[in-house]
Amino acid sequence: MAQLKLFEWLFGKQGKNNNIIATGELNSILYKKNAEPLPSYIQDNLADTLRPYQKRALEALEFVLDEDYSSEIINAGYQNKHLLFNMATGSGKTMVMASIILYMYQEFGYQNFLFFVNTDAIITKTKENLLNPDSSKYLFSKEGIVIDGETIMIEAVTDFPINPSENTIYLKLTTIQGLHEELNNPKENAITYDSLKQNKIVMLGDEAHHFNADTKKKKKSKAEVEALSWERTINDILYLKNDTGQLLNNKLFEFTATLDMENKSLFEKYVDKVIYSYDLKEFMEDKYSKNVVRLQATETDDIKMMDALLMSQYRKLVARDNGIYIKPIVMFKSNTIKVSNSKEEEFNDLIENLSIDNLLEHMERRLLSVSDGSILNTLYSYYLEKETSEINKLILELKEDFHYLNILNANGKELLSVDNATLLNTLEEPNNPIRVIFAVAKLNEGWDVLNLYDIVRVGEGASTTKTATDSEAQLIGRGARYYPFVYEGKKSYQRRFDKQAIDLGVLETLHYHTTNESAYLKNLEKSLDAINLDTDVDGTQKVYEAKLKPSFIKTDVFKFGKLYENETKETTADDYNSLSSYGVEGTWEIDYISRVAEKNLLTNQTDQLASHKTSYLMPLEEPIVRKAMQRNKFFHFDRLKEYAPIIKSKKEFMDNENFLGNKSIRVYLPAHMSETELTKQDKLIITEKYLSYIEDKMRRNYHKVHGLKTFKPIPIKERIKDYTILATDKDYTNEHVSQRLVDEPTNNFKWYIYDRAVMNHLEYSLLVLLDSFYDKIQEKYPTVFLIRNDERSARLTIREFDGVRGFMPDFILYLQNEDHILQVYIEPKGKHLVQTDLWKQTLLEEIQAGEGITIIGEDNTVRLSGVKFFNQDQRDEFVDDLSNVVNDGEYLEQQL
Repeated sequence: MAQLKLFEWLFGKQGKNNNIIATGELNSILYKKNAEPLPSYIQDNLADTLRPYQKRALEALEFVLDEDYSSEIINAGYQNKHLLFNMATGSGKTMVMASIILYMYQEFGYQNFLFFVNTDAIITKTKENLLNPDSSKYLFSKEGIVIDGETIMIEAVTDFPINPSENTIYLKLTTIQGLHEELNNPKENAITYDSLKQNKIVMLGDEAHHFNADTKKKKKSKAEVEALSWERTINDILYLKNDTGQLLNNKLFEFTATLDMENKSLFEKYVDKVIYSYDLKEFMEDKYSKNVVRLQATETDDIKMMDALLMSQYRKLVARDNGIYIKPIVMFKSNTIKVSNSKEEEFNDLIENLSIDNLLEHMERRLLSVSDGSILNTLYSYYLEKETSEINKLILELKEDFHYLNILNANGKELLSVDNATLLNTLEEPNNPIRVIFAVAKLNEGWDVLNLYDIVRVGEGASTTKTATDSEAQLIGRGARYYPFVYEGKKSYQRRFDKQAIDLGVLETLHYHTTNESAYLKNLEKSLDAINLDTDVDGTQKVYEAKLKPSFIKTDVFKFGKLYENETKETTADDYNSLSSYGVEGTWEIDYISRVAEKNLLTNQTDQLASHKTSYLMPLEEPIVRKAMQRNKFFHFDRLKEYAPIIKSKKEFMDNENFLGNKSIRVYLPAHMSETELTKQDKLIITEKYLSYIEDKMRRNYHKVHGLKTFKPIPIKERIKDYTILATDKDYTNEHVSQRLVDEPTNNFKWYIYDRAVMNHLEYSLLVLLDSFYDKIQEKYPTVFLIRNDERSARLTIREFDGVRGFMPDFILYLQNEDHILQVYIEPKGKHLVQTDLWKQTLLEEIQAGEGITIIGEDNTVRLSGVKFFNQDQRDEFVDDLSNVVNDGEYLEQQL
């Protein structure tokens, strides 16, 4: 059990059967190691911004490889030679691999990287990701890789050189089958064990669940254990010794979305290797994926095909109506190639014979047979409201978009041709004409597609075997990747329209059109559960509506009343005229610790400083500063100018006293060391650390707009409106009780402006509490209204003062008497979110304090306030605070 200790140490959670599993939260790193930003050269040399969970994966690797913790890691029964990242399909594992290549090259001197996987299709895709700068899916910076001022080349190889060139990363991409064949049946000009002995190597194994044949099977004899296999070939490379018999410091980093830790053999193999886990459920809850909805039907294939193509075109039209470009893809999935090819012919016939008569007949018939809450009802209602001329135009578009030349058959060997591979991996591009794909199994793994919106099962009945449904679940997970699009001037990489009853939700939803066979559905449910993929069944979503009460609409508050949100201003260059503008104050301090390693370990831990007896105020030297700035891309002038617009040159940044001019660093030295012993290399490293600190401060504290303490009025009748929420049964069974949906009439809450309380359980409990205070509040404020405020109703945002963050308080308590109007911003907050959102409570408290706050166009007859968060744990604090604000400190006792 010693092996489990580090798992508990790192992750602190247990899975089924008390097996320790990684949670991806990495709480232990926060306790064991002061969180420092990843080396800046990683993000600087990537094409896209790393997502938070990708950063956590890299932090986990950085932690496990950190020399400071090597003895603790070993004592805990862990190791860092062979590690595994268990990450969801579509979560960007290849981006993590690209980052690891940069990290292992720079920090540990690895130049040889061996990527292997089980299919040629993934090799083709990965070449585009890692080796083709002209590809839209290239993951490294288009400007080239630059580290420490040196340009680094990535070179594709079939074998690794004995004498590698400087500033070069060598990358071999191969299938595991090909690698196994090369090594165990040596040929001329192919890689061999002897060539691999020359230099240390990092192996990157994708879809690693395919590499465990020996582990999973039950061994019957010693001969079987010794039999050659893919798994054994990988291990042979990992534990290679050089010609002197010394074990090479080779590393193996595996990646998979599929890790069955319920399998005892796999658990024993990976219990000391899984350092990061981010499953599909977390991925979807973080809104990085599409929602997934199943359409279960018994219709014939021709009807399902027609439904799918009209649904796909509906998405395109909804996007077009909102100024959005999307080219949605449909995949027709079958069990056999013969059936798939036959269905492709049927689909071509359907498009060729499409006419206004048969199209209208189909739509009218289907509208009568589908349920009111289904997507099919929505889209057919949309089409049937159109004029005949528009239907004719629709037919022309369908015939053009779904022409046989715009169909890709992914079943044959020709799939791997250069042209087909390009089409398959650039489906999102505007100049790629493909709208339909027919496939059996070739695309279940290793296919990066973002604009797949419909997967339609056609042909004979679906296979009910677990293997078949597991494969389908993986395909659904692949299709769930989110397609980022620009809406209202903003491009988002996360869902924006959850729970909103608007057409745009269809652009964030994958529909899986499947059969209604009970045995198949039962196994599919199990397969989906196994990968933590949440799906809804179409038609189970229900629209909940809350309408403004007629009695409220008749009031002067609705007709003439106002709400208030604070103004913002764009920052100017003068707002950032010194390092202090970014929070860089005083003299920066750093602890010097001698190391045997090539680089000294420098930390900024103030709790260690007291143990050192000498300190040295090290002035910044211009040549060293210039070199340190050159080695950090952030301080290249074009990037630096974005964050310090007032400066005219790098030299000004170095010389100006408001920035680096005349700055010094306090270095704490061991008692036995003098400042004269600091080498130029030491000073360079210290200066680089200082610049990294400044970079972090500048990135965090530079904002294009600031919230002001000036509040502007907004007419209530222009903002407040009826609203709807889309919900499913899952919304009634959320694991956090406070977040479960409530739909209750509010006849007894005459002060609440909506006829129904459509909200979560915590918010509803606030209404119940406020109702108990109503009579007491009315003694001081005869007019009492509670206004719902979110993205569906009032949409009123308050922004932190002199900060960029803003939020919509869930409720605004509107109070009025003869003297003044008081508006109180109220935010219920689930216990699991309090720490994350403390900045919101700080803003509410600052509004309550009122210092420096002004309201445009109003005198002292309008007052604004906020109160502490409301939840059951801090209910008394909330009541105390509310009592101070609305009842002059007299406690609001519940009227029982």
